[in-house]
Amino acid sequence: MRNLFHILFAIPRFFIHLVWNVFWRLVRTAIVLALVVLGLAFYANHSQSALAQSISSTLQTVSQYFQSQSASNVTKKLSSLTTDDLKVYSGTRWTTNSASIYIKTQDATLVSAYQEAITAWNATGAFTLTLTTDESSADIIATDYSDASTQAAGLAETESNAVTNHLTHVDVKLNTYYLLDDSYGYTYERIVNTAEHELGHAMGLSHDDSEDSVMQSSGSYFGIQDADIQALKKLYQS
Repeated sequence: MRNLFHILFAIPRFFIHLVWNVFWRLVRTAIVLALVVLGLAFYANHSQSALAQSISSTLQTVSQYFQSQSASNVTKKLSSLTTDDLKVYSGTRWTTNSASIYIKTQDATLVSAYQEAITAWNATGAFTLTLTTDESSADIIATDYSDASTQAAGLAETESNAVTNHLTHVDVKLNTYYLLDDSYGYTYERIVNTAEHELGHAMGLSHDDSEDSVMQSSGSYFGIQDADIQALKKLYQS
C-alpha cells in the first residue's frame, strides 16, 4: 500500500517537473536566440565583409515581413471602421427644429471641428444649433472619448420621451482613438464630416446609405448634402 501511495504522488510530481523543465528550456532557448540575433545585427552593422552584408540583408527581409504584417492588420481594421454603431431613429426628433449645444471637449482640433459642423448645419436653414456656455441647460453635449474596442469613429447617445418620441437630451462623442491617430487616415475634413454626421443623429437623422450623404453609416467621406437638408426639413415639416 505504501508503495502505491509513493507511485500516486510521484506521477503528478513527474509531470510538474517535466512541464517546469520544458518551460525553462524554452525560456533559455529564446534568450540564446535573442543574443544570437543581437550579435549578428551588431556584426552586420560593424563590418564590411560579404557575410556581414548577407546577414544585414536577411535581417532587413525579416523586419520588412513583420512590418508588412503589422500594416496588413491596420488595413484590415481601417476597412471595418464605421462612423458609428447607430442604425435607425424611427422619426425621433426635437419638439422644434432648434436645440442648444455645449462643446465639452478640450481638444483644439475637435473643438474646431464641432464649431465648423455647427456652422454648416445652421447654414442649411433646416435646423438651428445654438452654442451655450451653460452645460447643465444644454440639449446636446458635444464631447469626446477614446475606445479601441469599438469600430466606430463616433457615437450619439440619445434620450427621448417614449410617449411623444421627442428627443430630450443627446450626448455626441467623437472617438479620439481613431480620429486623432494619423494611422487611420482621418484628415481634418473627415473629422468635421464625422462631427456633422453625429450632430445629424443628434437632430434626429438616421443613416442613409442609398446616396451621397453625410449620414452614410461609414467612411465620413461626405459633408452635408442636399439629400441631408431635405431629410431634415421633412422630419420637422409638421
